[in-house]
Amino acid sequence: MQLPKHMKIAAGCTGAAIFGILFGWVIFPTILKSQLKKEMALSKKTDVRMMWEKIPFALDFKVYLFNYTNAEEVQKGALPIVKEVGPYYFEEWKEKVDVEDQDDTDTINYKKLDKFYFRKDLSGPGLTGEEVLVLPHIFMMGLTTVVSREKPAMLSMLAKALNGIFDSPSDVFIRVKVLDLLFRGVVINCARTEFAPKAVCTALKKEAADRLIFEPNNQYRFSLFGLRNATVDKHVITVKRGIKNVMDVGKVVAIDGKLEQDMWSEHCNEYQGTDGTVFPPFLTEFDRLESFSPDLCRTFKPWYQKRSSYRGIKTNRYIANIGDFANDPALHCFCEDPNKCPPKGLMDLAKCIGIPMYASLPHFYDCDPEILNNIKGLNPDVNEHEIAIDFEPITGTPMVAKQRVQFNIQLLRTDKIELFKELPDVIAPLFWIEEGLALNKTFVNMLKHQLFIPKRIVGVIRWLLVAFGFLGMSACLVFHFKDNIMRFAVSPDSASGTKVNPENNEQKEISIVGSEPPKIET
Repeated sequence: MQLPKHMKIAAGCTGAAIFGILFGWVIFPTILKSQLKKEMALSKKTDVRMMWEKIPFALDFKVYLFNYTNAEEVQKGALPIVKEVGPYYFEEWKEKVDVEDQDDTDTINYKKLDKFYFRKDLSGPGLTGEEVLVLPHIFMMGLTTVVSREKPAMLSMLAKALNGIFDSPSDVFIRVKVLDLLFRGVVINCARTEFAPKAVCTALKKEAADRLIFEPNNQYRFSLFGLRNATVDKHVITVKRGIKNVMDVGKVVAIDGKLEQDMWSEHCNEYQGTDGTVFPPFLTEFDRLESFSPDLCRTFKPWYQKRSSYRGIKTNRYIANIGDFANDPALHCFCEDPNKCPPKGLMDLAKCIGIPMYASLPHFYDCDPEILNNIKGLNPDVNEHEIAIDFEPITGTPMVAKQRVQFNIQLLRTDKIELFKELPDVIAPLFWIEEGLALNKTFVNMLKHQLFIPKRIVGVIRWLLVAFGFLGMSACLVFHFKDNIMRFAVSPDSASGTKVNPENNEQKEISIVGSEPPKIET
């Protein structure tokens, strides 16, 4: 029996609604997820792999330094007064070189290559990099602190060495041009024939070979970032490609072939999380991200804070901090003794970078208040000094990132060296950096066109199909059963009124005059 035309239309509308539901809520999400798994993995010749190997735009690298305005008073025991100078803006171009795929283990080996370019036009007003600032002498303070910790009996000899190497300094501060300290290098005069300076310089050449530049005539140069600039890092990093399991993409497996570090204890030596340049897709607010930082020799675990947005794309904001090593049992393994951990918000980097410096958030934000009280001139602010990253959750792409860290040093007091006898023995700030990115319009539009616009189109189409299907089906069913509906509408049982007999409405006249009264029987 052939169906009526309107019933065929109803069947077609029902099919459209079912297709809209299946395609919009089942088929398309499955296809999208499958495609993203392929695109987000670090397989050869994918866009993600090419961007991972060589980021096609510069990152922001801002340096803020603290100028000490009362160096002479600090030398006599006064608390430091500092003034922040910056930012000194650098373009940071990141690239991975010597890249080798290991198909059997689904991993990649690579080395890092970073290049920095100073931009006066984007630096603070009037800053040229030639400004002379006054800061604690990082090399002198670091060397003294190391000897004090590891070989205190050698402090007296070190005092003689410092006088020779630094030409009988009057205090523990250095007056230095900014670009010299950051990149060009500060001269350490090791052209000395006296026993103490020569012994110390010989030890430096052996122990600090990867942190100093050696020049003719026993002249050494020390800088904060000079050896890192345009130089291939010697360490080989091994990460997961994520082809077999996309949720492992970028996960650090080993460094220099070692499956874990050897400077800390227990789980603090483990490599946890990605290398910080790529993250797994399909993030939810319940996911805890992990990122391993080779510069700080530890894993950071940012946590979800709130929903956010960037250039019209919905994002999830994650924040992080240094941690409270003394009161968090999970961080005790970063301390030699859990009872001697640094105060909240500080991390001792001596074992990591070989220099006794402390990491914190800028201006001692989120640190023990006592640390902040020991330094005048700091103004911690959550918006300026917090670590924050906005991720696009579907692809796991960082849209905006502000990774901030401050480096500090102890103004060590010791009676063994004349210059150090009256120092205030506080944690003093040196400088802080902000390494950040904000995807430009080109890459945001690329993400929109490749992901969000198709996703929105499918979202509109699926609702149109469902709405059209159900409305068309309903209209055809009404048309098909219209006779039954009409009969039901006019059936006697459906009448709501009561039939009235006209005779019942006739009123009888009642006469009072002339009527006989009723008889009363006696």
